[in-house]
Amino acid sequence: MAGPFNTGSMMGVALLHKCNFNCAHCGYVYVGESDDHIVKPGYCETREQILKCISDCKSIKDASWTMLFTGGEPTLWKEGVYKFIDLLLEVEKSGIYPSFNTNGSFFDDISRARSFFYRYADEAELFLQIFISIDDFHGNFDREKGRSLCLDNTVKVLSELLPEKKKLFKIHVITIVTNDPKSTLPDNMKKHYEEHGVVFSDFPMMPIGKAKELAELLPEGPGIKSAPPQPGTENEKTSVLCLWETVIIKTI
Repeated sequence: MAGPFNTGSMMGVALLHKCNFNCAHCGYVYVGESDDHIVKPGYCETREQILKCISDCKSIKDASWTMLFTGGEPTLWKEGVYKFIDLLLEVEKSGIYPSFNTNGSFFDDISRARSFFYRYADEAELFLQIFISIDDFHGNFDREKGRSLCLDNTVKVLSELLPEKKKLFKIHVITIVTNDPKSTLPDNMKKHYEEHGVVFSDFPMMPIGKAKELAELLPEGPGIKSAPPQPGTENEKTSVLCLWETVIIKTI
């Protein structure tokens, strides 16, 4: 039976390097070579590695977990007959709460969106939280109309589910903002989707990866102009996990 969203320990998993977008601000430069991040072209976690990660989490006594998949674009992952939804269900069946962040493009196709949400609703009992990046950098919404195809399809499919099944999903839109006040999403867009249960948060662009070349767009504020520890340093893991835990704990 589904319970409250879990904010216990979190395991962040960079699933693969591959991405179908090439965003100008990409924080980790997943679409090319970079010294900023340990994930390089060709990198892809295997199903066996994910199962080992699940096992390691479960071996820690009295711990509750959320496993957050990042990329690249995690919905592009596949291995033989296994697709990304299979990994999410492996995580859920182990008693760990699954979560992932995405550019939303997978849900631009209504049939794929329907297959994804229906299957998870049919087979799972634990909540699934989905972070969708929607902003001017990703270019995956119509600013004039205040609509996004991936969100339109998502809320449409979720509206088809029984109420107790719909409650299995939390859709959270993350918008990367700059020092331009207009870089946030239109208010009418937020209001429209909030009526369907979608949550919105603005997140300041960080001076890492490609974004270091966009210094004139960096937002002002404490800590914004200080890049996090570089990959391979002692504090790297803590820095990345705290970054996401801040978003999760603040908004759930």
